[in-house]
Amino acid sequence: MYTVLLAVKNGLIMQELKRLRIWGDSTGFQICEIICDFEKLIQNLKEKKYHLIILEAAPDNHALTLLRTIKKEKLCKAVAIVSQNADFKTVRKSFLLGVDDYFVPPFEISQFIALFSKIENAEHGKIEAEICRKEELLSYFEHVDAAIKDYLDKLLYASLSEYMNLSEAFAYLKRIIDGVLSELFERYEWLGFYFLREDYLPQEAGFSDYEESIQKSIEDFYAFFLEFSELYPAHGEGLDDILLYILNRPEGDLKQKTISEELYINRSYLSTVFAAQIRVNFVDYVNTVKMKRAAYLLKHTKMKVIDIAGALDYKDMGYFLKRFKAKYGVTPSQYRIPEAYEFQI
Repeated sequence: MYTVLLAVKNGLIMQELKRLRIWGDSTGFQICEIICDFEKLIQNLKEKKYHLIILEAAPDNHALTLLRTIKKEKLCKAVAIVSQNADFKTVRKSFLLGVDDYFVPPFEISQFIALFSKIENAEHGKIEAEICRKEELLSYFEHVDAAIKDYLDKLLYASLSEYMNLSEAFAYLKRIIDGVLSELFERYEWLGFYFLREDYLPQEAGFSDYEESIQKSIEDFYAFFLEFSELYPAHGEGLDDILLYILNRPEGDLKQKTISEELYINRSYLSTVFAAQIRVNFVDYVNTVKMKRAAYLLKHTKMKVIDIAGALDYKDMGYFLKRFKAKYGVTPSQYRIPEAYEFQI
């Protein structure tokens, strides 16, 4: 349902507007509030959101000043003016200020239907744009394309410029990121061994304003992409079975000999092709996978550090601690209480 606010004082105009058979289920547009005190209109719009404002223009209500404020502060994208008279100067200035339509009684239903269609098309366009952006982001993950950084910068700008206020911009960005993460975790089941989807969802709690939340949401999402690309770097088809075997068994036996036998691959060929395609040698990659699994277990379980090391097939505790600190800059125990330390994720 599309919400409509009537800012009208004139009783005859009000009566004629309400009499029109254009409200409710037949069009999807519904009058949700009527306001006669124009001095409170702007504050009302800052507190509540509407799809359409129908604003009466009269000599004593400064309608054009209100229109200018509504458009400048992006309090509502669609504004129509109604008036007893179609004064040319007022009509012209209204359209220069961005009004969507100007109605004079007797009102014609067709004019309102045309305006409603314009608003609906704009809303559908936003939905289509969101779907498109989700698909584009998924494509960056699919191709492990570092150009995602520039795309996210543009998305940040778009979210701040396209929406009427920052709370709507935040909600828009959250819908996109939530949709992308949901698809990724469904498409790549192995992600569940290393990340919780909720850890990368935009969070508004704890931030002084929405702009800070929006900025951090973009940064966190990019950080997730970097984590993803380290675990699943760009590679040819011949390496996919090997990567997936490793990623789906972080706590298993991931020695070259074992994987070669399981996948019927020559051990020397495995080592050579692996390093050539992803530019990381096999042992270092396996250690990265195990360290990320260790980080997940430290953050999301109460397992003891020694038990985590054992689960990841590290028989030498000292070697495990050394590898973990080399990766994250802190010991496992320090990683578990991040509020007391600064470290690189």
